[in-house]
Amino acid sequence: MSDPWDGYDSVGGSVPLDLVNTVSWRRDPARRDDRLSDPVRLSEWVVLIGLGEERLEISEEVLEAVKAFRETLYRVLVSDPPDASALRKPLLAAYRHAELAASLPLRWTVPLTDGAALPHRLALAAEELLRSGDLARIRECEGPGCGWIFTDHTRNRSRRWCSSSDCGNRARAKRHYDKGRG
Repeated sequence: MSDPWDGYDSVGGSVPLDLVNTVSWRRDPARRDDRLSDPVRLSEWVVLIGLGEERLEISEEVLEAVKAFRETLYRVLVSDPPDASALRKPLLAAYRHAELAASLPLRWTVPLTDGAALPHRLALAAEELLRSGDLARIRECEGPGCGWIFTDHTRNRSRRWCSSSDCGNRARAKRHYDKGRG
């Protein structure tokens, strides 16, 4: 059995974008791969991206809630204009489970004491991202079929691919091939 995380990189620049990127080849139905295929995979992802140090016990219900939130967040990020009202319900639920940190600046948190808290933690992380000044830097990879989302931290905002060594390399190879043929 192959490693479900082989080929997955945290290229998004934030936990919410890395969550969206748990679907590989999102825009190519023939190659589409949902890496959150079961609760164990979601638990592995939590450790992989550094949200927790050990695996959480995650139910099928929590897995489905996280996947539904992931798809909603993706639609918000790629729609033009963005319709953030779709995030209202998960954010209200998250605030019902959140605690106010005891330090300044004020910040709401959801401790990951069990798997049931995960959807709420992810919703608050997404809200933090969407409130930040980085919104204009969020991009979708230009690689055909890719669909990964990332934050462009380049000075001139010129990043085009999720990874220069993956989709970027494929684009350069195709350009070279096309140049040789024509």
